[in-house]
Amino acid sequence: MDISRGIIALADNTIHTSDKDLGGNTIAAVVITGLAVVFIALIILICLVWLYGKIFEAVNNKAKRRAEEEKAAAEKAKPAPAVVKAPKPAAPAVTDGVEEETVAVIMAAVAAYGAQTGRKLAVKSIKPSGGTSARRNAWSAAGLAEATRPF
Repeated sequence: MDISRGIIALADNTIHTSDKDLGGNTIAAVVITGLAVVFIALIILICLVWLYGKIFEAVNNKAKRRAEEEKAAAEKAKPAPAVVKAPKPAAPAVTDGVEEETVAVIMAAVAAYGAQTGRKLAVKSIKPSGGTSARRNAWSAAGLAEATRPF
């Protein structure tokens, strides 16, 4: 007998699709339960993302410290470089037909590239090339290259 009462009690607590008129208590319980489940899930996701952030931050800090320690150890082990005075580079030999502004631009580009690579580069000479592009201006050469470009 007790089992049949439990089954009947369970059947009374369920919402059937045939019920057209639900009570206010049932609607409020469903809405509150839904909102609670959503916000609890969001709080859990926020906590997981925060935890992952802390874990990866710790891993990155550990790797950064290890790299700094290795760099410091390498600097201690590396002997001091001998000071050698490099001879002052002579001015580049410029042939006729090359403007001073062009020479200045080329030297600035070489110096910037040298600074980027950590080496000291110098220009020894500048002379125009002997090809056909030396006889054409830039627009003429670009038009020719565009017209003869393969498909």
